[in-house]
Amino acid sequence: MALSIALILGVLAGTGLSACPYAGQATAPPACPYASKIGQDASVAVSPDSLRKRAPPAADKLGVMYLNRIAPSGSQLWIADADGSNAAKLMGDQDAPFDYHPSWSPDGEWIVFTSERRADGQADLYRVKPDGTGLEILVSTDSFEDIGVLSPDGSKLAFVSTAVNYTTNIFVKDLNTGVSTNITGGDATVSSFVGPHSFFRPTWSPDGQWLAFSSDVNTEWTGHSDGTGWEHTQALALYVVRPDGSDFRKVVGADGYCFGSPQWSPDGTRLVYYNMTAEATYASHGTSFQQIETVSQIFDVDVATGLDVQQLTSDDSLKVSSGYVGQNNNIGYLIKAGPNAGIHYTTADSTHAYINSTLRDPWWSPDGSKIVYTIYEWEQRQAEKELFSWDSQFDYRFMDVFPQLNPASGRLATTEKVLGNSSSNVLLTDADYSNPVTAFNVYDINSTDAEKALYASGLAGAFQPTWNSDGSKLAVGFGVWFFDRVIYPGTLYLFDNATGSGSYENLTDGTLNAGFPSFSPDGTKIVYRLWNWTSGPLGLHVLDLETGNTTRITDGWDNTPGWSPDGERIVFTRQTNWTAEYGGRWYADRFDICTVKPDGTELTVLTDSEANDAHAVWSDDGRIFYSSGMYGFRDESALYDNTFQPYGQIIIMNADGSNKTMLTDSLWEDSMPAYVRSSYFN
Repeated sequence: MALSIALILGVLAGTGLSACPYAGQATAPPACPYASKIGQDASVAVSPDSLRKRAPPAADKLGVMYLNRIAPSGSQLWIADADGSNAAKLMGDQDAPFDYHPSWSPDGEWIVFTSERRADGQADLYRVKPDGTGLEILVSTDSFEDIGVLSPDGSKLAFVSTAVNYTTNIFVKDLNTGVSTNITGGDATVSSFVGPHSFFRPTWSPDGQWLAFSSDVNTEWTGHSDGTGWEHTQALALYVVRPDGSDFRKVVGADGYCFGSPQWSPDGTRLVYYNMTAEATYASHGTSFQQIETVSQIFDVDVATGLDVQQLTSDDSLKVSSGYVGQNNNIGYLIKAGPNAGIHYTTADSTHAYINSTLRDPWWSPDGSKIVYTIYEWEQRQAEKELFSWDSQFDYRFMDVFPQLNPASGRLATTEKVLGNSSSNVLLTDADYSNPVTAFNVYDINSTDAEKALYASGLAGAFQPTWNSDGSKLAVGFGVWFFDRVIYPGTLYLFDNATGSGSYENLTDGTLNAGFPSFSPDGTKIVYRLWNWTSGPLGLHVLDLETGNTTRITDGWDNTPGWSPDGERIVFTRQTNWTAEYGGRWYADRFDICTVKPDGTELTVLTDSEANDAHAVWSDDGRIFYSSGMYGFRDESALYDNTFQPYGQIIIMNADGSNKTMLTDSLWEDSMPAYVRSSYFN
């Protein structure tokens, strides 16, 4: 049922863009992982002590798969009185806790929560007593499980899982028999499996007869900035279904809007939820500076009819995570950012007062006297940190961006964008991230105050380093990327695998924005992308290093090319909806993975999902890694923080596009993979 125009127009949003979600957040808690580095001179060398030698992969593994993850580094559950007093850790005896998304059982006896205590990235469900004792595992598989809620009689658990086709669905587990049943995601609930079709945030009706939840089913993939942006927004509506999957129906929704996190009233007649534009969901999962300019409101609706919609808040702030408090009509909710960040109540009193905090995931006890919530940590993961491995043949480990191993030298090149001092220099290390050398220092090229600010924000630097075959030289794209490429140039540089000598050869003149180079296997050529705002993208070009001649091999909106190990093909990402008359923009959000022969023939599109597929790189065995949003969001987009594309997961496929296989299945944004075989660690 669509809302009235008057109610819909009550929700407005500002969506300031930022190419790096960690930029400019030096003072806002919870601490952004890169905030402390923004005021730091990024030209300062990194201490070798932080780059110590790591252990080789296990003997039964083929090697390590490096990847980059944008996510908090940990999280702790806290419990407090409803006014924030007497706050204490729910389970204070943990080392490196990673627990989040708590819910209180209707009888007040249990707190259910999600935990990555098994390994970084692997989400399972647990429950514990409110005094922190009696910990039990509820659901633990290698799929993603989240948002567990116990039924009023305590016999069933509703939760979210990706066990069916890597897409989030609502499951109900009988705690007596141990049987879990998927109650969403079938033909009766999804009319089209082409677009988004995920289900989120289940909650039980007080009588246990219904489950309410949000879903983006039967919507379309849409980029931010009215469809012209790269990252997706999220439109959600509210639904209910019986615990056996019958009587599925939509309660309320509106085109272009996001209605999320429904919670039942004590009498079971109404649902409270947050309401924002779909456009606002992009800024909602960005930095605090984006969030403070974004507006949402709290509403409730009659469940039976989808009518009698009431707006319960009106101030200009970003509000989420609402819920009825106790057995009355008082409603608590969270403001995510700004001077009034924290817990608010529609009816404040002596026991339900404003809590000034950057907490997340609030849930009130059944009597309304207590609140349980999450405090997230944003310390930077260290290189080689162990992650959960979905592929049993490889150890998964964290790494900086654009990792590329040179087989001849056994050295690893990365762009130092998140580790060290986040300078976006090119760092060379051994395969295990020991013996570091800064081989390309961006400050040797440009150290003006304006450029320093761009380095610190993540908008500029040395991106996608690439090795020649014998490991004696590298090339890299240096300049300004993302939105500011219209103002600043991007230039290709060639440099020696040396000790940061500062001797760099300019391969392009900076007239156009050239970037993202890749050496041919024989080391005689470099492919790169060329871009100009006035005339739009200029496709991929191949530079012959022996003759100096350049050949254009594609004419689309093409990016991040990579030469195959056998030299036969070049992989790249294409905006497949772009045509030349669009110039320097596109009108529909669609990116796919393609390959082409080095002479420009036999261009082949390998992916066909309507979600974005990008960041493709070759594995050492001639397959193609890429990041994809095809399986949708893992949670409501507006509830994330400090992230670009929280739906991004890593897939690998054969060079012809066959045998697509998921390699990650986490709540977080995973990208930038590389295989490093065990022999390089010895």
